[in-house]
Parts: sequence; structure tokens; C-alpha cells
Amino acid sequence: MIGERTKNGLFGAFNLKFILQKAEINGIKCLVPLPESEENFKRLSEFPELWEHKKSRNLLFHRKFFALLKVVFDNQEKYENQEDLLVEIKLKTGHYKEHVTTKGQIIYVPRSIAFENMDQISFELFYDKAIDVVLKHFISGTREEIDRKVLEVLNFS
Repeated sequence: MIGERTKNGLFGAFNLKFILQKAEINGIKCLVPLPESEENFKRLSEFPELWEHKKSRNLLFHRKFFALLKVVFDNQEKYENQEDLLVEIKLKTGHYKEHVTTKGQIIYVPRSIAFENMDQISFELFYDKAIDVVLKHFISGTREEIDRKVLEVLNFS
């Protein structure tokens, strides 16, 4: 069975996508999550015992990413604005599509991180890659130190 469910939470809508398969564990019928993969999503149409569940993005997590962007921007001198920094982070995380110009040149076009273009899982993966990029290219330190600075920006510390 394929299904979709959306629930509004305290900080906005959550969007989480995963596939569940009917199973029996110790004599108890239940739904077991399958890894998110292209193959499993193709299987949705072939096997009626699979079920897809979708939830929209967490607004607080989105704000956390932009707090990270502010932390990085405030600790660098190369970029004149946060939008240019965001483009660089998208490119360094691999969040882009390749475009071939009429002259055969390959250019990289950053993909959108808008709510309608990324579910929560994809956004969390992007955020994790962004942290890795920040630590490798912009700010020395640990993930914990970056998290603390981000929480300070969000006024949660």
C-alpha cells in the first residue's frame, strides 16, 4: 500500500519519506522500514505490501542551517554576502546539477534547498555534508564547537 501523511508540528510541517514493508517478527505483524533507495521506490509499484510514508520538513532544522550559514559568514572574509556563501556550500556538498552549455562547457548549477524541493531526510543529509564542508574549508574546530555556535545564534544556549 502506498500512502502519504503530513502532520503540522510546533515548528512547522515535517516531511519525512520512508518505505515500510509488512513483516512478522516473533509472531507479531508489524511494518519494518526499508532503506531509502531508488530500487526500493521502484518496488513500490510492484509490491502492494510496501507502503510509502512522507512527512514535510522541520522549520526549526531549516533555521538551524541558516544559523550555521551565519556562523560561517561571520568567520570568513572571502564572500560579501550569505547568498554567495550558500552557493559555495551547495557546490562543495555536491548539491548541484551539471549543465552543458552550447559550447560544450560543463557548469554546475546549485540545486534548491526549498521546502518543496527537499524532504527532511535529504535536508539532514545536506546539513551533515555542509558541516563537513565548513570544518574542512572555513572554520577549524569540531562538530560540537560548530553546534554550540549555531545554538548560540539560535539563542538556545
